Amino acid sequence: MKYSVLGGLTVAVTLSMVGAQVPVQAQDSEEASLIQTLPAHATPPLESNLVANGVTPDEELSSASAVKPSVPVKRAEPRAESGLSVLPHALDRREAATIYIRSIPVVTLVGNELASLAGQKSNPSPSLATDPVLRAQQLVSRLENLAGSADPDEISARWDEDRDAYLVSWGDEDLITINDQAILPDTTRNLSEDTLQVANRLRRLLGNAPALARVEGLPEPSPAPAAQTAVVLSTLTGMASWYGPGFHGRRSASGEVFNQNALTAAHRTLPFGTRVRVTNRNTGQQVVVRINDRGPFSRGRVIDLSAAAAHQIGLKSAGVGQVEVEVLAN
Repeated sequence: MKYSVLGGLTVAVTLSMVGAQVPVQAQDSEEASLIQTLPAHATPPLESNLVANGVTPDEELSSASAVKPSVPVKRAEPRAESGLSVLPHALDRREAATIYIRSIPVVTLVGNELASLAGQKSNPSPSLATDPVLRAQQLVSRLENLAGSADPDEISARWDEDRDAYLVSWGDEDLITINDQAILPDTTRNLSEDTLQVANRLRRLLGNAPALARVEGLPEPSPAPAAQTAVVLSTLTGMASWYGPGFHGRRSASGEVFNQNALTAAHRTLPFGTRVRVTNRNTGQQVVVRINDRGPFSRGRVIDLSAAAAHQIGLKSAGVGQVEVEVLAN
C-alpha cells in the first residue's frame, strides 16, 4: 500500500514537472502539420500581407526581391454599406494605392518613386500631393458621402477642353482627373477609354446604373479627306513582265539606282517620273508605279514592273500577265 501511494505521488510530481512543456510541443506539432496540409494557393499574396500587417518592412531591395513600399502602409477599412477599401502597393517601383469596391479594382493612384529605391528615408509626414494612399483615402471619403445622397446615374466621364483633361465627375463635383497619376488598374493605355471604364465601374458598383457609351465633350474625329480621283490621260493594254535581282543596285536609264523593292517600272517612251496605274486583268489587283527606266524590249510587252510592283498585283509568280496601264496626270 505504501509503495502504491509513493508510486502515485512520483508519477504526479513527474507529470507536473514536464506538463508545461507538453502543450507547447503539441501546439508546435499541430501548427507544423497544419502548414504542411495547406494548399499552395492558401499563401496570401503580397497585397494581402500589406493590408493585414499595415506596415511594409523597410529593407534593401535587390534585383531578385519584390518591390515593396518603404513608407508605413495606411489603409481604409472597407465599409459594409459601400464596400470601399484602399490597398497600398508598389507599381513599377513607385508608391501606389488602388481603390476597390467589393473586391473590384476601380482606380489606381500613383505617387513618387519608392523611398528605398531613391536612397531616401521614409517621409514621416507624407503630404496629400505626393502620397497616393492619402489621396485614395480622401477620394473614398468623397465617394462615401456622395453614395449616401447622390444619384449614381449622375456619374459621368467627360473631356474638359479648357483644362485639356479627362475627368470623372459626380453631378457638378469633379472626382478625379485621369492621367499618369490616376489610371485604370488594368489600363488600356488610352486615356479616353480608361476614363470611360472608371466612370462605368463606379456607376455599376455604387448603384447599378447603366453603362455610358462615350466620353462627354470629346470632339468628334475629323473625317478622312475625300480621296481625289486620279485623272487618266490615256489607257493601253498588253502583257506586263517584271525584273529585279539581276539589276538591283545598278543604274537605271533615268540615272537613279534601281531598287527592286520600290514601286517603279520601265516603259519605252513615257517620260521619267510619269505615274501609271497598272491593273492585273485576271485578278483586278492594282498598283501605281513611277516610270524610271526604259523597257521592256521583248515583243508584245507594254511595261516592265519592279519585283515589288509585280508582287503587289499577283504577277510575280506567273512572270507575265495581261494588264491595263492607265497614264495618270501628275
